[in-house]
Amino acid sequence: MIVTFEGAPAVGKSTIASVLKDEHGCYVVPEVNKLFGKDNRESDLWYYQKQIERWHIASRSANDAMLSILDGDVFQPVWFGLTFPDEHWGCFDTIVSFYRKMLDGKRVSFPTKYVYFHVPEQVRANREFERSSLLGRSSAVIEKKISRFQHFSALQKDYFTGLKEEFPELVLFHESNEISRSIEQILSCDDSHQYKDSDIFDFMIERCRVNTRAKGNS
Repeated sequence: MIVTFEGAPAVGKSTIASVLKDEHGCYVVPEVNKLFGKDNRESDLWYYQKQIERWHIASRSANDAMLSILDGDVFQPVWFGLTFPDEHWGCFDTIVSFYRKMLDGKRVSFPTKYVYFHVPEQVRANREFERSSLLGRSSAVIEKKISRFQHFSALQKDYFTGLKEEFPELVLFHESNEISRSIEQILSCDDSHQYKDSDIFDFMIERCRVNTRAKGNS
């Protein structure tokens, strides 16, 4: 079974993924920049292709591991511009065309389950400040990152809320306060849903377009 972890920075995705890997034999596929190197990015297309490669890694490992966990959605390029509407994240039609081709060719699919991690914003900000301080970042840099992702967190949560309303068994919302509780809930996930990839993708595209039009009219 393939599970995708999503949520804003500092909500606990990577920490919980590490525990599942070390203590329960789950396989974890890191995000693109960690897996392939942030400085190796040649173009937007390279980034999209590496997301597909992440899916292939997860698919291969799913046969042997209790869970195959994607730390970050392989479809992120499709909806990421929605969460940062004032920034340019590539041509939306180009992204849609690329992923549509990958889906039609059976080179990518949606996970069995999205686990969307969330915590109160102040808790997230405190966690971010603590972990960034340990990395030696300045207070000004940390505050800038916290502020940037505060808006992202709200928009991302809205997107996954819509996804869950349309496909209830596809998304699990989880407030990540206690690691043991998180582990228990994730390991109890089932793979019972029968949603079609094409239906999920069409919903994703339409939601992004509707939100883009609403922003343009505001």
